[in-house]
Amino acid sequence: MTFLPEDDVEFLRRKAIAYELKSETPPDGTVRNGIIFPGFQFSGNLFTREGDRLVSCTTCDLLILIPPQYATTKLDSFYTCPYLTRQDGSGPQNTAVDQELFGAKWQFWSRHLAKDQWRPDIDGLETYLQHVRDALKV
Repeated sequence: MTFLPEDDVEFLRRKAIAYELKSETPPDGTVRNGIIFPGFQFSGNLFTREGDRLVSCTTCDLLILIPPQYATTKLDSFYTCPYLTRQDGSGPQNTAVDQELFGAKWQFWSRHLAKDQWRPDIDGLETYLQHVRDALKV
């Protein structure tokens, strides 16, 4: 299964970034493709729940859905697991919980690039992962 441009595959190899390609067909019949980065590392001040307490979190599983016309179509929004919160237990701005994708529940992060932040056929996962890291620096 391959739906990533060769530039993205080469970037992931060069940086030795672990990833899993996923594909599923939900009940509506459309094919959904995604890439999961297990143990994605980030810096910031985010927390996750362990029982009834919040603990600092600097790694998560990251999911990015890959649209059909990628890379001329920009990547948009992302998902994390586990659910990440601020220190006070509230969710970061424009996040939601429990979206079922690829057999797991994910926290949706609504993050949209401005038109000038994506150059078709130039930008790719390398660029987008930096946007994700910036968003996780909440």
